Amino acid sequence: MRILILIFSLLFINQSTTEKEFEGELIYHHNMKMNSKNYSKSRNFYDTLTISYKDKNYIKLTNKKEYEKILFIDSLKKIYVIYKDNLSKSKKLSMNEDNLNFGKLYNRENSHFGKIVSLSKSDTILNLDKKDCELKKLFVEREYGNETYVYSESNDFKLTDNRNILRNIGEQIHPEQIASELQNSILYYYKLKVKNADLYEEYRLVKIKNKVFESSIFEIPEHKDAKGYKRENKKQSRFKYYELTE
Repeated sequence: MRILILIFSLLFINQSTTEKEFEGELIYHHNMKMNSKNYSKSRNFYDTLTISYKDKNYIKLTNKKEYEKILFIDSLKKIYVIYKDNLSKSKKLSMNEDNLNFGKLYNRENSHFGKIVSLSKSDTILNLDKKDCELKKLFVEREYGNETYVYSESNDFKLTDNRNILRNIGEQIHPEQIASELQNSILYYYKLKVKNADLYEEYRLVKIKNKVFESSIFEIPEHKDAKGYKRENKKQSRFKYYELTE
């Protein structure tokens, strides 16, 4: 009995030491179509998404014509969207604060596409950085849409939490059925298709960069109440509005 316990403990220790928490950049190609129109080519959308990730915190930066940067800070349970406000007379960058403590939004699965109907898993190959990778594909059928996840079962690098960071906040947390398959894996490909509609959105990983970040990159930039929102910002509401002063 002691021998079996020892063997189990060694296997557990070996698995734990081979899994590494990912820190670095994930660069995705983004594509979205609706009614046969490719929105990723529109100046209001984007075709490249760069995610800087460390200890559950992340920064999402797109290459859209209008500047947009999304900063998520796990310890505060808040997300900040920094953007160019064309209505602002000062022409400085504006920032919205989204308080995820409001209405217990943080860490809940709240998909607009309904409950899971079925899951199916298969092998697949995806080309990353001119190399063919043997990966797993998880197809999820929901009531109002379908999701496709492509990921690696290897223990090389894992995210530190159970999230699909490609999705909008409030729809990021994986339900238990999906989480048990993905196990915090980096997504190599993700597609969401709406049922009975010519509408889908997809992300394809094009590069993984392991980097060490200074914690300062996740600091909230200096800001002040945006003109016209000072009174609203004093209230304990979900959203607040600022102007950057840096």
